[in-house]
Amino acid sequence: MPGEGRFVKVAILGAGGTGSCAALELAHRGYDVHLYDENAEPVTQASRSNEGKVHLGLVYAKDRSLETAKTMIQGAIHFKDYLGRWIDLTSIDPLVSTPYYYAVHKDTMTDPADLERHYDCCRRLFDEACEATGLSYLGRERRLEISKVPAIEMSGLVSPDQFLCAYRTSECAVDVRGIADRLSAAVRTSPRIRFNSDASVVGVTRSRADELCVAFRKGGTEHRELYDHVANTLWHGRLQIDSTYGLAPERTWIYRYKIGGWINLAVDPASIPSLTFVLGPFGDIVNLGPRGLYFSWYPAGMIGTSHDVKPPAWGPELSASKRRTILRDSFQAVRNLCPALHSIEYSDAVVMAAEGVIFAWGATDIDHQGSHLHTRHEIGIHTDGNYHTVNTGKYTMVPYLGYQLAERILGIS
Repeated sequence: MPGEGRFVKVAILGAGGTGSCAALELAHRGYDVHLYDENAEPVTQASRSNEGKVHLGLVYAKDRSLETAKTMIQGAIHFKDYLGRWIDLTSIDPLVSTPYYYAVHKDTMTDPADLERHYDCCRRLFDEACEATGLSYLGRERRLEISKVPAIEMSGLVSPDQFLCAYRTSECAVDVRGIADRLSAAVRTSPRIRFNSDASVVGVTRSRADELCVAFRKGGTEHRELYDHVANTLWHGRLQIDSTYGLAPERTWIYRYKIGGWINLAVDPASIPSLTFVLGPFGDIVNLGPRGLYFSWYPAGMIGTSHDVKPPAWGPELSASKRRTILRDSFQAVRNLCPALHSIEYSDAVVMAAEGVIFAWGATDIDHQGSHLHTRHEIGIHTDGNYHTVNTGKYTMVPYLGYQLAERILGIS
């Protein structure tokens, strides 16, 4: 086991959710960690710019193998348990959304009968996972509730002419901004984590049989440092750094750049439903009560896709006026589907973009029937000796894989 008889030097590349969780777990166990990030603060990118759904597999009905549902459920039931090792979650309730409704769009890629069969399977898998681990969902539920909304209630939820049916569930989201702030503070105050900010990692090479060299640029100068273990938890830069080490991508990949929005106004939890429109390239509404509301509409908010090792700089190249237009168009689209959103007084002053790169294996976008984006279980940690590279896949998996990565580095898993 690393650490027995000698000091072990560990570098984690990328201070996003997974990297920060792994660093905090290693620090929790008494190890010193060097954490690299190109930004000034930890957890400032993808892990604080998404809808925050803690998935229970419901949206992955096109994966008939159920492997994606199993994977997400494992991440979900460990989500609060692992996060609670590193940050204070005694007050997690204000960060949790209202439970999701799943509204089946008339252009769904999977019909309601198939969805119901899938939901039954998810319920069974959730029961089995809770029984096996003794854990619960977000420290609350040990049963996945799914029930069909009576037809007479549909008009109070969505525009009836656009939807076939809807389901009430116990699946929720969390406010990723609140989680990110707490993780960032924990990293910054840990005496065992050296956060190397504004450091752009250039590459990783094997220096000797048992050491790895991390090259990085900081302040216009290139530096190099040797480590016993290196973990690559970068997001849009992961494949590029893997290639410097000599690892080729396992399969075809796709980068997407998506823009959603936060409306920073307090919202009555009972006035607007948290909604996922299924199944296909649609969108979400997340009601976070006093913390505001998240919205996205895939057709308007999807900026571009790429199969390059290094994706384009979509964000910096997008003008402020174009971003405002995308957000307005997205909100208008979801408001046309959810009449309750007419109670929101939309204005540019209270809306903030939630945007970033999304990485996944696959060759086609989510609107293709055979898209690999409908199966998201081929994720996790790939280890080559003392080099570890991590594809988190979904936000749900961040704490779980952060914990598993720390165990992998310590030779436990």
